[in-house]
Amino acid sequence: MCAVPALVQDGWLYLVSAVFAGITAVAAGSADYRGWGEMALVAYAVAALACFAVARLAVRSARPAHVMAIARRTLVVLVLGGAVLAPLATQLVWRAEGVPGQHAQPEVAVVERAGDRAANSRDPYLLHPTTVGTGPRTDAKQVDESSFFPYLPGMVPFGLVNAVKLPPELQDARVALTGFTLVVGALALLWSDASLGRRGRALQFLVVLPSGALPMVTGGDDLPVLALMLLGLVFAEQRRPVLAGVVLGLSGTLKFTAWPLLVLMLFAARDRESRPAPLRFGLAAALVVAPVLGLGIALDPASFFDNVVRFPLGLTRVHSPAASPLLGQILVSADPRHKVAITAALVLAGAVIVAVAYLRYRPMTPAAVARFTGSAMALATVLAPATRFGYLIYPVNLFIWAYVLDGMTHGAIARGAARERAAQSASSTSNTVTDAVLVGPFAPPPLSAGVIDMAAGRTTMPTSQ
Repeated sequence: MCAVPALVQDGWLYLVSAVFAGITAVAAGSADYRGWGEMALVAYAVAALACFAVARLAVRSARPAHVMAIARRTLVVLVLGGAVLAPLATQLVWRAEGVPGQHAQPEVAVVERAGDRAANSRDPYLLHPTTVGTGPRTDAKQVDESSFFPYLPGMVPFGLVNAVKLPPELQDARVALTGFTLVVGALALLWSDASLGRRGRALQFLVVLPSGALPMVTGGDDLPVLALMLLGLVFAEQRRPVLAGVVLGLSGTLKFTAWPLLVLMLFAARDRESRPAPLRFGLAAALVVAPVLGLGIALDPASFFDNVVRFPLGLTRVHSPAASPLLGQILVSADPRHKVAITAALVLAGAVIVAVAYLRYRPMTPAAVARFTGSAMALATVLAPATRFGYLIYPVNLFIWAYVLDGMTHGAIARGAARERAAQSASSTSNTVTDAVLVGPFAPPPLSAGVIDMAAGRTTMPTSQ
């Protein structure tokens, strides 16, 4: 069991986040990143100091655990406001007013232009795009009107807000992306029956810490995918394969980054009777994914393939701006003449590694699938020829969610054991004589409460509350 109180753990997380925000404020290459860093630094630093101070004072109170629990929840809300909502509102206003400087990442305008084309009954995927998207300084509709759209068709609706008659600050695609993420993420955590401490940790990584706050303020296209993946995992852990299939299918209409989890969950989906349910899960997911992808492909297969497949892999004449000094990027940059061959080799190597690992470890529960998918996506991020460090938010969140799902499983076991103990206690007095008369002295004794406690204890992991 971890001896460090959860509030102190929060303090260290906020302290590390403050250091990251400070480095971003000083060294980031884009103005939107620096603007976030300057505001988030204050929020994280104050939260870290508050965590350590309250933890020290709480030990002198009559109910230290209660005091620290209230402090944790209060600080999460305050940091959400200071590190996410306030910087986001500032960037939205600056962009709407045309304040000099970059006020969003390129994906924001790219999603908005796709929404504009769809609102005007045009294909969101251009046949011959010529640009990769730029960091928008205003919300003018000519920004990135000829750019690639490297997302799946489900991402288009987030850009439709730009075509609605609203105040210019609310026409930014980040408004829809953020709102969707917060609502779906909140539903996932509310419907989860894991401990409040585990759910709070998941909320921190999804939204509050830099893993969620920075992309939400500056871009945010990955966060709706992550929120849907979390909700789908919660449904899968609750053994509701149809709902899990629908939700994970929705995530699969946004970006290909959702597909590893979607495919692997086929082999872990179970129903309420613990029976494998790959058919129900797969059919529910297919009924969502197939029509959306079919529509995107049917309009123009060539443009869809160029935008969604070739461009992200760096196989078009206009190269993706995604670049980080990881293995795949280094290899492709070292020998650009053989980019196609190197990309194919990297894809094959990654596929072989994942296949061998899957055959050996075979994840059979949603928590195990989340951990395995996180490991596979970390490997893919390292090997991809066009990649960003930012893609690591997928494995980070998947590992945290496995922790949450473990809490749901162990909580269910403990509740089941408690119900069985209560039922046995209620019936033991009235059944003792009857059982002896009807069954005789050879009847096996009921499972004792002590054995149940041992079983629950073996399967319940300590949580940091």
